[in-house]
Amino acid sequence: MNLRHGTLRLLVNAAVFVCLPICARGQDKWERVHTGQEYIIEINVNHLKLEPERVLQAQFRTILSQPESLRGKPEAKYKTRLETIDFKPSERKYRFAEVTLLDPSGKVLQSYPNPMQDWRDLKPGGITERLFDAARTLPPFGTWKTVNYRFADRETRPAAELAALIGTRVRVLLDRAEVGAKICSSPDFQSKRFTQEEMLRDAGVDLKTIGIKADHVEAINVRCEGSGWQPPYSVLIKTHEDEMLMLWDGVFLVLKRDGH
Repeated sequence: MNLRHGTLRLLVNAAVFVCLPICARGQDKWERVHTGQEYIIEINVNHLKLEPERVLQAQFRTILSQPESLRGKPEAKYKTRLETIDFKPSERKYRFAEVTLLDPSGKVLQSYPNPMQDWRDLKPGGITERLFDAARTLPPFGTWKTVNYRFADRETRPAAELAALIGTRVRVLLDRAEVGAKICSSPDFQSKRFTQEEMLRDAGVDLKTIGIKADHVEAINVRCEGSGWQPPYSVLIKTHEDEMLMLWDGVFLVLKRDGH
């Protein structure tokens, strides 16, 4: 099999998994998205879920410059608002999945699960569109480059053609997946948690063998709809903020974030 063709099949039609930071739900890490006169908005780069029906879910934190009173409780003031937002990219819509208000010390004052069931339109140039733009750049999305490979099993030996893959670009977007010149124009993403036993059964990968001490992983299942290919099983595991491991035929290819 041609390695480049096999790798494309691996990505765009197999079950592909992306382990989120620390291979479980990692610690919160916030990055600035927007700065206003009275507030700043940050995105939690370690919180990304992809739900059925092509819904992307991300978490944001709005920190007010001055505390504000709760509605109906003027004596209680909040300074931070945590919002979990669902985005439906294909329809350019969004909704709030959960809103939590925190006082200046970080104590939860109120929490509203599923406060808004109706979908709203993303307005071009609006703040919510800016939040969506930030969410769709979080790993596994973006451009990556194959820089090396590691063994998933001590008995595995490298194929001679592995060297030809070094330098190959892997690009993952919400509506497109590319490996070199090969393209999947209709990828489908869904988050799922796998236990150590499930990963060993489904992917033949022992988490301890590849240096993961956790007993489960938060993963993203990816399939290329409409394709007739039947590729080998695969796993993508995030090891660092700018690095992922991609399993191919018993070997993990090392992907580094490509800034070009």
